[in-house]
Amino acid sequence: MTQVIENRAYGIDEASYQSTNITDYPGAKFTIVKTTEGLDYQNPKARAQIASAKNAGIPVGGYHYARFSADSSVAVQEGNYAVENAKGMGIPLGSIYACDWESDSGNHVDRGADASANAILAFMDTIAKAGYKPLLYSGKELLTKNINTKKITDKYGDCLWVAYYKTSGREDVADFNWFPSMDHVVIWQFTQNWKGMNVDANITVKKLEVNVNTVKPAPTKTTSTERTWTDAQGLTWHAEEGTFITGGAINLRWGATTQSMIITQLPAGSVVKYNAWARDSSGRVWLQQPRENNHYGYLVGRVGDDAWGTFK
Repeated sequence: MTQVIENRAYGIDEASYQSTNITDYPGAKFTIVKTTEGLDYQNPKARAQIASAKNAGIPVGGYHYARFSADSSVAVQEGNYAVENAKGMGIPLGSIYACDWESDSGNHVDRGADASANAILAFMDTIAKAGYKPLLYSGKELLTKNINTKKITDKYGDCLWVAYYKTSGREDVADFNWFPSMDHVVIWQFTQNWKGMNVDANITVKKLEVNVNTVKPAPTKTTSTERTWTDAQGLTWHAEEGTFITGGAINLRWGATTQSMIITQLPAGSVVKYNAWARDSSGRVWLQQPRENNHYGYLVGRVGDDAWGTFK
């Protein structure tokens, strides 16, 4: 079946911080769901997010958050891990599937532009061999300064999904006066807070046609409806059991605000069990840590797309 995403169509990308119901993001004509990261993380909401998009008749693709830096052999391992999980979660073969290559979560970007490009190509080749349409996601600065991007586009043509923001605040429509002037861009991520919904927004700058085959999701346990609540500060919290390992020293506070009293400073490598998360107006993702006597501690686990450690 051929799916067409028209030029100048708006879409979103989703991770574990977003809803499992695509109808919570009105106006989205496509979605790209995070399935995996490195060699040991799967998005716990991916199956539900993918199924929701399919049920709504919205084209769905996937992406993998890379940790392989400039190591081509690890890139192949991550590619195989991504493919296995993407298939199991229900990303149709033939769909777009992106390598998200950034400068955090242990991913080094200073190993040389050619080495970085070679590793990215090793990942994309693995994705393409499996039957997906590979894209490369990154920020404009990394693409122009840390990757021999031409080496990648010489092989895969229009394959760039570029992040380039006019502002860190709310954006409702893409302002093409701020378009990242680069060749071979097919999707532009123009904001991390579309219409005030705290979700990344993207716009196609060329028509995308993909030939997809149905992939049956792997069996999974039935889960209850996502539980959310709003606190006195107006933050919307999402119930989620998880583990976060700090990547550096992070303050643990009595409240989910930088003005709150510090309980302690957690050193790098601290293991934190959390039971909920919320994103504030500045793009910080706060994690809620259960403590004794029904008290909680709060720490920042991510700012925008920049993770401050590793999620398990």
